[in-house]
Amino acid sequence: MSPAFQNPLPQGAPARACIRESCQGCALRDRLLCRAGPADLLDFGVLFVGWAIPFFYGLVHGGHWIGLVIWIVLAASFFLYGEAFLLCRHCPHYAEEGRSLTCHANYGLPKLPRLDPRPMNRFEQALWLGWVAVLFLYFIPFFIAGRQWLLLVLNSWALLTWAWTLQRTQCVRCYHLSCPVNRVPRDDRALFYENYPDYAPDRKKTEK
Repeated sequence: MSPAFQNPLPQGAPARACIRESCQGCALRDRLLCRAGPADLLDFGVLFVGWAIPFFYGLVHGGHWIGLVIWIVLAASFFLYGEAFLLCRHCPHYAEEGRSLTCHANYGLPKLPRLDPRPMNRFEQALWLGWVAVLFLYFIPFFIAGRQWLLLVLNSWALLTWAWTLQRTQCVRCYHLSCPVNRVPRDDRALFYENYPDYAPDRKKTEK
């Protein structure tokens, strides 16, 4: 395994926010992405690249330079701080060792905001969804204005494929349960809160 993808936790050890001493015998083992591996990261990354190729090619080929610069600023703000503040700081992955994330979706991004184990509130969920929609549907008005119909279809198909695949393969296992696109079954959620009581939505928590 490449050092860049190595999980900092010992083999068989649970994620740091879990109260269990070992993954041995855990009912959630291999059912939740408590410890994302290289395959999970690759799965997410390949799907992103499939969307990114027609996106960047279309904006460059169509001469949408100002639009591209604006998107880069929005994306940098989102991935370097905005997503961590709205989404990631509420996830158990954020409690792991190190100054950067080791999850399947945002591996390597810095942990700038402080950890907050409370679930995302509705405002955070709505703002995160809105920001994601702006970033990943950004190509539509540009490709329509530039009459780049083939790229519009390709980029739309790539985005739908990405979203559909993630919902079926990763969102049903992701243990950030307050994420608005999380699809973990109810029974697994109940077991999760037994192992991660600090993240239970009915637990009164204060800012750390």
